[in-house]
Amino acid sequence: MAFLTPLTLKMVKQAENRVGVTFDYVRKIAQTNFGLLLRYNKVFGFLDPRKHLPAPAYHAARLRGALAADCGTCVEAEINLALQAGLSKDLVKAILNGTLDGPLHAVVDLTDAVVAAKEDAPEARAEILQAYGEAGLIELSYAMNGAALLPGIKRAMGYATTCNLSMMKALS
Repeated sequence: MAFLTPLTLKMVKQAENRVGVTFDYVRKIAQTNFGLLLRYNKVFGFLDPRKHLPAPAYHAARLRGALAADCGTCVEAEINLALQAGLSKDLVKAILNGTLDGPLHAVVDLTDAVVAAKEDAPEARAEILQAYGEAGLIELSYAMNGAALLPGIKRAMGYATTCNLSMMKALS
């Protein structure tokens, strides 16, 4: 499968350009073993599709999940993806600061409880169920935990990074 490496690396570069961060760890996976790259892609292909939620709820879960696990390029990537999905800078800032009302506040509360504190938040879950239904709750659980999974993979491989303070300041 080594013959696929140049094509794969080109696709990684395109993804980096789209998301606005480096995927050096994905490049390392691709150069090491194509089968491992396929496994990586299966995991994130399973976690990422948004089909049952409005973009603000989905990205709130992704942003808070990444924030709970990492303050580096994963958070920066989630910010870029949220902005590309049409969220305003003010909404992204509110998500990062946890200053939201209604169902989005419940999304932040549940994500922070589950991913950051490893706790339950039954009141937030009830509000989410009312706003987005069972399918929405399940998709949120994938989004928040999927966003938190990536920093662990990067950290284990030695590719975790620190915050891009200029990106964070641009939103404040």
